[in-house]
Amino acid sequence: MNLEIQSRLSFYRRLEEVEHKKGISLVRHIETGQIYVEKVLTQYDKSIYDWLQQSKLPYVPQIYECMEEDGTLYLIEEYIQGITLETYIEQFGCLDLDAAGRVIEYLCRTLEKLHRHIPPIVHRDIKPTNIMLQGDFKKGHGIVSVYLIDFNTARVFDAERNRDTELIGTRGFAAPEQYGFSQSDARTDIYGLGVLLNYMLCGKLIRDGIYADHQEVSQIIRKATQIDPEKRYQTAEEMLDAMQQSMILDEATDKVSLNDKSRPAWTRFLPPGFREGKILNMVVAAIYYIFWMYFCLTVEVKDHGEPLSGTWLYVNRFVYFMMFIITPFFWNNYLDVWNYFPLVRSPKKIWKLVGLFLYTVAWFFLVMFVFVIVEDIFR
Repeated sequence: MNLEIQSRLSFYRRLEEVEHKKGISLVRHIETGQIYVEKVLTQYDKSIYDWLQQSKLPYVPQIYECMEEDGTLYLIEEYIQGITLETYIEQFGCLDLDAAGRVIEYLCRTLEKLHRHIPPIVHRDIKPTNIMLQGDFKKGHGIVSVYLIDFNTARVFDAERNRDTELIGTRGFAAPEQYGFSQSDARTDIYGLGVLLNYMLCGKLIRDGIYADHQEVSQIIRKATQIDPEKRYQTAEEMLDAMQQSMILDEATDKVSLNDKSRPAWTRFLPPGFREGKILNMVVAAIYYIFWMYFCLTVEVKDHGEPLSGTWLYVNRFVYFMMFIITPFFWNNYLDVWNYFPLVRSPKKIWKLVGLFLYTVAWFFLVMFVFVIVEDIFR
């Protein structure tokens, strides 16, 4: 261990070892007295922890130190004071529909953020011991917060692979593709959510029986745990919508409070600046759109020194509109368009910026090229 890592870790005094095999310990900061979790990992994807440290997602443990040396990652992360879902079930038994629905809602909203990362981040180990609960616990009630922990087996989706190279997951909760049949993606976590929902409601894995006391919930579990990923819910948002439509989240939805709680599904179709409902963003976006619309409707265009009029004037104005209005849509990843463009899918910011610039320039040239072709044909 180099001197820098030793120096940064020296501010934390070890209290007790939590899991020897995983290299997890509770530590206390010697100056503030704050308790943290220290992890020493040999299996990891550092880019995921770097992103988690920067993004500060709600209901995911915050990362405070992330240091790497010789194939080992040293982490200091937030200590979540609570109990695991596994412990909750052991103490209080299976959850009722309301409590189970709330747990799934928290997890769906967290997974939405992970899966919308470019490229998507797949947790790959959704199970009761990786879910931390906080609250004043009573049977079926008292759950206030739900945290998704342990990203040791998480990976960044690689569109160029056709299967996982490492077979990782927890037996009973892992999706079929985690055993080498195909590549893990966002739908792998959907499978884990389906198994988890079934386990919370009846204490059984899918192979041992599916919850049968509520027909619509049973259908949700069956769809989420289909062997073929194409037949599952394709996103966490889609699964959450199905649960809301089945009415099991009526009461739960009002209680869940995420710092950046997702808005209704239809809002993703709103233009950039209006999708998150933030006043400042909407004002800036409105000014931008109004300015370009006004410019495109009023700009005078000349051909060989003579002002254009009629049809070709409006064609030129439309070309200007198409050249510039696309920029905020592409740069803000409208409808996840980045998934179709290699450079902007890169986790490295420099390549993402290069990609954004190159694709924008290419769009300008494409519009001009099409316009010139049309003009030659019809004029």
